Amino acid sequence: MRAEHRVMLRLSNYAEAVDMTPDKVSKFMALAFMQAHIVADKLHEVVIPLLSPAKRSFAASIARRIERAAVVEETTLRELEALGNILDREIQRGTHVYWHGDESHVRGGYEVVYRDAEASELSSAATELALLKDFILASLAAARAARDVGSLIDS
Repeated sequence: MRAEHRVMLRLSNYAEAVDMTPDKVSKFMALAFMQAHIVADKLHEVVIPLLSPAKRSFAASIARRIERAAVVEETTLRELEALGNILDREIQRGTHVYWHGDESHVRGGYEVVYRDAEASELSSAATELALLKDFILASLAAARAARDVGSLIDS
C-alpha cells in the first residue's frame, strides 16, 4: 500500500509539472528541428565517413530525411533508434577497458577506459542523436496529447 502511495505522489508531481499547451508543442517541435540540423551535420561529417560502406546508406537516408524536414514522425524515431544501436556497437568495438595496477590504491589498481579517436567521435554523434530522439518523442507525445484531449473530454 505504501509503495502505491509513493507512486501516486510522483505521478501527481509529474501531472502538475506538465502544462501542455499548443505553445509548448511548437517549442518541442522547434527544438527537434534545430537538433535535427545538428544531427544531419554530424551524420555527414562524422558518422557516414566512419561507418563501413554497408552501413553508410542507412545513415545517409536518415540525413536525407532530415534535409526534407521529415523529422517529427514515428518512422524517423524508429530509424534513429536503429542507427543509435549501430553506433553503440561501433563505439563498443573502439572502447577498451584495461586494468592499471597501483600498489597505493585501495583495490590494488583501477580500471582505465580507452576509446580510440573514431569511437570517441561516434560517441559524440550518438549523444546528439539521442537528444534528437528525445525531442522527437516529446514532440510526438505532446502533439498527441493536445490532439486527443478534446476527444477524451467529449466522450
